[in-house]
Amino acid sequence: DAKGKKTDEVDDILKGFPGTEVTLTIKRPGEEAERDIVPKRDQVTVNNVPYSGMITDDIGYVVLTTFTANAGRNVAKAISDLRQDHPDMKGLVFDLRNNGGGYLREAVSISNLFIGKDEVVVTTRGKVRERDRPFKTMNDPLLPELPIVILTNEFTASASEIVSGVVQDLDRGVVIGQRTY
Repeated sequence: DAKGKKTDEVDDILKGFPGTEVTLTIKRPGEEAERDIVPKRDQVTVNNVPYSGMITDDIGYVVLTTFTANAGRNVAKAISDLRQDHPDMKGLVFDLRNNGGGYLREAVSISNLFIGKDEVVVTTRGKVRERDRPFKTMNDPLLPELPIVILTNEFTASASEIVSGVVQDLDRGVVIGQRTY
């Protein structure tokens, strides 16, 4: 019974392996009888760059919602498409608000769009020093000179903080918004 349960508790009930079914008994307002529906679960893919466009004639805007697989490639494509359609683009607003993070590799990949080759983006450290590892950019940046503004809020976390932090630390752009998570 989902009555009185929180959203994440209902999510746990509904989520399952693709191809399996779940029986839902629903009661609609205004109807006396309950109905059973049996949806088949499927793989859900969420676009991590749900929007990119121009704020003004010369300022681009890209939203990244999560650092899932191919996030770096998707952000690079969004920016490249903006630059192709608007060759006079003079700046970029990169929106990381409400982005809770994701894969560390994608944070490095996205950082590499803005900062130069062989820059240390983040270092992982643990109890065993031999396992400490710096993660560096590997390519020339996509946007070596374009001014960058990164938007953050209290729900900007993890990989988002890595990207915004390295852009700020290397004086590559400006971070605007609220204190991050």
